[in-house]
Amino acid sequence: MAVRIRLAKFGRRHHPIYRIVVMDSKSPREGNYIDILGTYDPKRKVLLDIKPDKVKEWISKGVEIAGRAKAILEGAGVLKDAIPEECELRRVGDYWVLKKKTTKEVHS
Repeated sequence: MAVRIRLAKFGRRHHPIYRIVVMDSKSPREGNYIDILGTYDPKRKVLLDIKPDKVKEWISKGVEIAGRAKAILEGAGVLKDAIPEECELRRVGDYWVLKKKTTKEVHS
């Protein structure tokens, strides 16, 4: 089961609210989610609520992150604290995954 951090649409007509959630990759956008990490209002471009400890916990477990969710979390400054020093986010397909940093040796 691939687990991803992505957005789930809530709110009313003409005023969407998105929850940043942890879901199974096969679940639909408004489907069942495992955990709620925060809430985002795209009309006001405001992050209404965020739980940085939960974000850090799920990233350490190796979840994939959707592009839009990554942009929102970076804008809030949550991702820089959640990613360990020896790791980095790398794009794999349409999602971002936590990988170990590789050092390239220069041969003279």
